[in-house]
Amino acid sequence: MIYLDYTATTPIDKEVLETYIRVQTDFFANIDSLHKLGQSSNYMLEKAKEEIKEIINIPNHRLVFTGSASEANNLAIQGIVKKYSHGKIITTKIEHSSVFEVYRQLENEGYTVKYLDVDKEGIINIEQLESYLDDKTILISVMWINNVVGSIQPINKILKLVNKYPKTKLHVDGVQGLCKIVPEFGFKNIDLITFSGHKIFGPKGIALLAFKNNIELKKLFHGSTVQYNIRPGTVNHPAAIALCKAIKKYYPDTKKHYLKVKEINKYLRHKIKAIPNAVINSGTEATPYILNVSFLGYNGETIVNQLSNYGIFVSSGSACSSKLKKPDRTVLNITGSKERALSTVRISLSHLTSFQDIDKLTEILTMEK
Repeated sequence: MIYLDYTATTPIDKEVLETYIRVQTDFFANIDSLHKLGQSSNYMLEKAKEEIKEIINIPNHRLVFTGSASEANNLAIQGIVKKYSHGKIITTKIEHSSVFEVYRQLENEGYTVKYLDVDKEGIINIEQLESYLDDKTILISVMWINNVVGSIQPINKILKLVNKYPKTKLHVDGVQGLCKIVPEFGFKNIDLITFSGHKIFGPKGIALLAFKNNIELKKLFHGSTVQYNIRPGTVNHPAAIALCKAIKKYYPDTKKHYLKVKEINKYLRHKIKAIPNAVINSGTEATPYILNVSFLGYNGETIVNQLSNYGIFVSSGSACSSKLKKPDRTVLNITGSKERALSTVRISLSHLTSFQDIDKLTEILTMEK
């Protein structure tokens, strides 16, 4: 098996899994229970929260654990917008569906939404953002690393603009960046940021919304007052503690893994360029973890299925929308080509990927085409 779909999900790390099993087995009590076991479980969760805050340097943020990054993004966006019901909101045309579709729904509800264009590299136009910003802007959502083509947004430049407007909050989907890219900005400067466990060799079903202490979010669900009254329900603390373990293990190795994957990406690009009708959609400055390619004249899903028959696993775009059989929104906005958007294949790498994996992938691609 050759797995090249790490952007969709990663296998759980053995040490992370052992942590999850140990907590689930020995400290399984509800963290809100008043007895000793419950309090021991709560102590472990609180310790994990403090460790996460220390590792990624967000000392002035509250942490809310959710079932997915999609849920975390929804809580962040709707929590701000519904709290401050009058105002303009801004996002990009290439956000993950868990952000983009929320904005579309808010637009249907009567909110004023501005959608930022992107260039051929998948990067927003800072001047366009500046022209949209004013005293009525309450929220901007810009993902750090795009999950389809890997473009890296200029978060530092965005922060400088946002800081001119005290009422404006910046929400960043950081799912594809954590433990993969060394940030050129401080996480502590982001108002609201989301991460996901299963993207960094942690368990599925656990994600994180971090938001500054001075931010108030509208309560969207009812039932209890846990997690700052934002997300009621029993906290999945074994998974949350396992997420902490994944961050502790992989965050310090971010640069080392990045450099290794960068070399593999360079090799992959070289091999892909030799394949007829293959066009690379990922920009030259994109994250090395993602390479999006269009095979002109072929349906992306067909290629995915063909590779799967050989035990090679890639995707035809975002795992959250790859079964919709329509042009990929991100590739369409970047290239303006429906043909390229229908024939797209996303190859996503990790530090576990080898040069031999790339040789086998490109060998099969050449043979099948």
